[in-house]
Amino acid sequence: MKPFGWVGLFAAILLGSLGGMAPTRCVAQNQIDLPQFDSWIFQRHGRDEARCRTGLKKEIELQFVRIEQSTPLTESQKDALRLAGQGDIKRFFDRVNDAREKFLQMEQKNGNQDINEAYQLASPLQQELTQGLFGNGSLIQKVTRYVMTEDQASELEELEIKQYRAKLEGSSKVFLATLGRGAALTAKQQRQLHELFQKKIQQIQELPTGNNQVALQHYLLSIWIGEITEKEAERILDPEQIQIVERLAERAKGVRQMLLQQGLIQ
Repeated sequence: MKPFGWVGLFAAILLGSLGGMAPTRCVAQNQIDLPQFDSWIFQRHGRDEARCRTGLKKEIELQFVRIEQSTPLTESQKDALRLAGQGDIKRFFDRVNDAREKFLQMEQKNGNQDINEAYQLASPLQQELTQGLFGNGSLIQKVTRYVMTEDQASELEELEIKQYRAKLEGSSKVFLATLGRGAALTAKQQRQLHELFQKKIQQIQELPTGNNQVALQHYLLSIWIGEITEKEAERILDPEQIQIVERLAERAKGVRQMLLQQGLIQ
């Protein structure tokens, strides 16, 4: 039997993870102003710049709490991380200001602005906030590795892998519940598939790259479903369920290669 996947069934979930929220205000109007433009960017973070900045500063402090679950930090290390986090915030708001300038230029050229064009400026920034400024590639992440001792880095990595496995464990249950509705899986079948997932989860020894971890987790689970052997499939699924899954196999063919090319999986 060919490898199979379930990417199609979870397209809506993935699109919801990767996409931003559509503009909800003033869509019926022909024109928007700068505060409304800002509200699209900050809608999940207080809806204005001041509240967003306050929230981001609190997130820096939460980074310390997360790290100190595995290893204590000195005050000098915290100071270095605060400075790096402030750098991440500055870089983000530099991009916000660039978007504002483009919006104002568009407003001067065309008083009746194209709302969709304006939202295209705001949407990437909104998504960046939603995914988090302090993830992979951020200054705070780079400085964290630089200021920590070898023992601290090892302890932190161990904690992060453990936390990632726990998140993936939760995502697998949601994934299988959704799969269960589409393929009429029994509770026993879901439990058996979850046991196969657990084996793969425990084999994870490195953290994946990329900021959109929710979407990546769904991709991984799709791939793992596709890697079930013919023997395992026949043991767990009935013939009709296998046929349903096989018909969706073509949709998953390019997923693994895409993730490999993007460096999201090893």
